[in-house]
Amino acid sequence: MAFVLQDSILSFSTLREKARKDLCESLDKMRGAKALVMDRSLSGPLGLVAEKQLIKDHGVEKTFHLRSDQPLDTDLRRVVYLVRATMANMKTIAQHVKYHQQQRQKLEYLVCLVPGRDMICERVLEDEGVYNDVQLGEYDLGLIPFEDDVLSMELSSSFRECNLEGDKASLLHVARCLVRLQQVCGTVPVIRGKGSAAKTVCDLMLPLAEEEGLGR
Repeated sequence: MAFVLQDSILSFSTLREKARKDLCESLDKMRGAKALVMDRSLSGPLGLVAEKQLIKDHGVEKTFHLRSDQPLDTDLRRVVYLVRATMANMKTIAQHVKYHQQQRQKLEYLVCLVPGRDMICERVLEDEGVYNDVQLGEYDLGLIPFEDDVLSMELSSSFRECNLEGDKASLLHVARCLVRLQQVCGTVPVIRGKGSAAKTVCDLMLPLAEEEGLGR
């Protein structure tokens, strides 16, 4: 459910509007009536960014959650996947594509990866033999306003990825989000953090901020 942000001390409404605009642009990459298949973990965050009617206005007639235990059954010819960039999700999408091919269904697929395209995900699609059957896109959900003074990146798997799997990709996403916040609210004069991951984020922020013309 959407809520009012006009009275926020900081202009968080700008972040929401950008997220809404980017979502609409992602959906519009596939014209016409379409099915939207979402990563279940994105349902809540997306509900804070865009209402159901907005999604319908951009061609979505049916919405599904991505499931690995059953194929996607739809009578719509166009399918947009809005999923987190994980190997497991790519394998599930590949299963769906192969199932439709076995059923001689000619569907069009757009896979929008959150928060962005990932080489490992692309490699999985190649290994599964469906890379050329899908169109790849990305949707940077970024910072999500939960309240007028609360933001979240909804990166629940980041700790596991960084500390157990050695995958630091989420730290770049964190750095980009913080730079984007500075574009809205102004440059942060002092940055404090604790631990090696925080230092990595800070080190990544500096060149990103320079690219965006943010002084220190």
